[in-house]
Amino acid sequence: MKNIKLSLVLTAAVIFGGFSAVCPTRILAANDEGAKPAFEALVQYPGAQFSVDLPVPGLSEPVPAEKSHNAGDWKGSFSGGNNNCTPSAAIVPGTDFSPKINDSNRTAAIIELLAKISVCKPLPYSQDGVTNNNREGGMPQAPAGYYKEYTLIVPGRKPGDGPEPINIGGQIYMSGSMLGRRGSERIIIGGGKSIYYTPDHYKTFVELKIIQ
Repeated sequence: MKNIKLSLVLTAAVIFGGFSAVCPTRILAANDEGAKPAFEALVQYPGAQFSVDLPVPGLSEPVPAEKSHNAGDWKGSFSGGNNNCTPSAAIVPGTDFSPKINDSNRTAAIIELLAKISVCKPLPYSQDGVTNNNREGGMPQAPAGYYKEYTLIVPGRKPGDGPEPINIGGQIYMSGSMLGRRGSERIIIGGGKSIYYTPDHYKTFVELKIIQ
């Protein structure tokens, strides 16, 4: 290409419908006697088109992922959750729980969630399956990574709904407000076998035993 006259290149650019110059001043400064006249002629050509190609800035850093309230580290972008899941027969649900949750809607939701977790079915949120570090101390102390948390979606609950009472074993607990789609209710699995329910975003923990 170094041996081709720049004037010929410019003429060809006009013939084929346009000209794109990254920097015209570089053309004028080129060591080619025909460059300047060719460029001036091109400017006066009715069909000549000029454009400046500017570099498109790339993202300097990835968009931060959501951070679980109690996960302790950042998680990347996931298509569904249940991260690093190991199947567990110990949490395959039965017909009920002890203490009894006197709310058939929540009981059914917990049974459905446990059935998915026990066989590692995909879950809807990237936070499902992240480590819960038990910062609040509401569960027994355990080695790092022992507790995994999952979003409990209660049918009928929607963003904007306020707290509501839940009778568990004759004791009244209050759910948290629905500040977002995930709400405040979580199921936490310890060591693939222990089941804890927190209705109020880690303020209260109730251990549930499976009744077959």
